[in-house]
Amino acid sequence: MPLISLNQAGKRYLKKTFNFAINKSDFVLVSGDNGNGKTTLIQLIMGFTRPDVGFIETKKLKIGYLPEKAMLPMFVNVKAYLNTIAKIKKSKLDQQLLLAFHIPVVKSIHELSKGNQQKLAIVSTFMGKPDLIILDEPLSGLDEESTVILKNHIEQKKQEGMSFVVSTHHPELFIHMANQHLKL
Repeated sequence: MPLISLNQAGKRYLKKTFNFAINKSDFVLVSGDNGNGKTTLIQLIMGFTRPDVGFIETKKLKIGYLPEKAMLPMFVNVKAYLNTIAKIKKSKLDQQLLLAFHIPVVKSIHELSKGNQQKLAIVSTFMGKPDLIILDEPLSGLDEESTVILKNHIEQKKQEGMSFVVSTHHPELFIHMANQHLKL
């Protein structure tokens, strides 16, 4: 059984439905112009909204989610934030990804650049050994080196059995990893 199966699922305002499944180790790439349903699709997958038409079948899953605009607690120390997320998710910190991203853990989050805030949000998304990671515009604020680090980390986690849904305006950077590409 797939992790999640969308069966002609959609919202009336979209005038389209989604019919696909996400299996273990899948990488579903979602691309398209603004207003074409990428965010609605993510909300359906996560169960934030119910379909008006069709239906969704899902296993019990642990989902890691990176929204397009991550909301971080600005006046909290980076290390304290990560330790709190680790406790909430009953997980250990992924030191490998944290070190690769060169995030200054002694600073307060508000002192970080936009790119470092994005990297911090990415690190926290991967914590807790999720079955499925959903990344909405994950490259926002990332430089070329950080983009390569993220792509390599995704490939490694995919080989370990993690599944991904990535929504992006830059599908060319992820197409080689995708086994499904939804062009909305």
